[in-house]
Amino acid sequence: MKKIKAIASALLAGMMVLTLTACDETPAENSGTPNSGAPGTTAPTTTPTQTTFDTDPAVQDAVKGLEVEDPTLEVTDRIHWMAWWEIDETNAEAELFKEIYGVPEKGVQPERNGKIFDYTYVAYGGRFDSLGTAIAADEGPDIFPFEIYDFPYGVLRGRYQPIDDIVNLDSPKFDGTRDLMEKFVLNGKHYCAFWQISMNNLFYYRKSVIGDLGVEDPRTLFEQGKWDWDAFLDMARKFQQSGEGKYVIDGFNPENDFVLSTGTPMVANNDGVIVSNLRDPAVERVENQMLAVLQQENLRYPRHELNSYSVNPKMFADGDILFYADGATWVWESTLSKYAKKFAWDDDEVQCVPCPKDPQADAHYVTLKQDSLMWCKGSDNANGVSAWIDCCATAAQSPDVKEAAIQQAIDKYNWNRELLEFIYSLTAVDGTSPVTPIVDFKGGLGTVSDSSATEAPVQSLTNLVYLTGESYTALRETHEPAILAAIDDINKAVSNG
Repeated sequence: MKKIKAIASALLAGMMVLTLTACDETPAENSGTPNSGAPGTTAPTTTPTQTTFDTDPAVQDAVKGLEVEDPTLEVTDRIHWMAWWEIDETNAEAELFKEIYGVPEKGVQPERNGKIFDYTYVAYGGRFDSLGTAIAADEGPDIFPFEIYDFPYGVLRGRYQPIDDIVNLDSPKFDGTRDLMEKFVLNGKHYCAFWQISMNNLFYYRKSVIGDLGVEDPRTLFEQGKWDWDAFLDMARKFQQSGEGKYVIDGFNPENDFVLSTGTPMVANNDGVIVSNLRDPAVERVENQMLAVLQQENLRYPRHELNSYSVNPKMFADGDILFYADGATWVWESTLSKYAKKFAWDDDEVQCVPCPKDPQADAHYVTLKQDSLMWCKGSDNANGVSAWIDCCATAAQSPDVKEAAIQQAIDKYNWNRELLEFIYSLTAVDGTSPVTPIVDFKGGLGTVSDSSATEAPVQSLTNLVYLTGESYTALRETHEPAILAAIDDINKAVSNG
């Protein structure tokens, strides 16, 4: 699989439309932008949020002169966006859209006059049902966030339409992500254009806590090619023994990152056919040698017992949790930066690394998220959707936009430049990234893979092994028939067109 690096990350203001929500995000509490909460997260806020970004002249300057595929497109209608957060219309792609196409004159929401988008808020928990209901009533949006947790299921349920006729997918703008994009083809049709990739999860740690432990810095180990399960577990056990009430890792679903570090997804898409890897030796090994060990030795934070299934960043800030793995860049911006300010940490106190490598894997596989959107069934605003996707892809390729976004993130969120550039280096699409992305389709099987239910058949295969210590073999025997039936139904539906 081609190594991929994202040219931008979520909350880096100007660079991305969908921030870090491309695949499997839930909104961060009180944040107004999505977080990286994976399946089984607590319920997000249920009130719509408003963006508060100010126009940035540096971002406006960075998009001047960028070339889109068809600057002559007439976009007369506002683009109807449905989601659980509002698109920031001062980011780079929005500024480019306004520079090339102007502001659409017509829309159905008078209060949105002067904006690119009409906006319908939906609660995260019922987002797919709300979308389906709106489409059935002929009130559907033009675009909706892409999530792997609704692919291919959402396409088969008639929520989305292909984009081949409105987007030039042969454009060099998609060269770095084309291999990955081809994994999301049904019956020869593309339903989402990937213009960049984001980290799904990062393992944040405090430099001083690592120093007090007397072990080698995880970043150093990563750069030396030594950051693997063995190094992680050695560090974990030393930390747990350093005092009472010490836990090694907290976050929503880092267990899924460990599974994918094997290079073997639990459910794969092989040339358009969905297949189960539940009995693959690599999956069995990570379940029994990593997830079960983290539970048996009480290394993971038992959030189901101590904190009503919620994460506990305060314990991380207090030095009692070694790794906080609850998303990617949004974690710093929405949570950790506040602790850094409160406790006056040094600029380089908070660091991060990817999930440790499986020692038996042939590459350092990590879970990445595809940044994209879906063109909704029933939408006839082809020009608007086409123009917006092209602006997103064009802005993502620009070094000037990248630099403006980095500086904007530093100014707004007090990022350490070195740390931010390290994250960028993990996610570049030019082949230089030291990590290799991998995709798991286990969440897109419909009701058996309900991403909001910890004990749903698919989710339980990792969540319950990691949290409560249930046997993977026993869970698989219980749930495999339903999962295989769902896979069979999807493959039949795909083959029937």
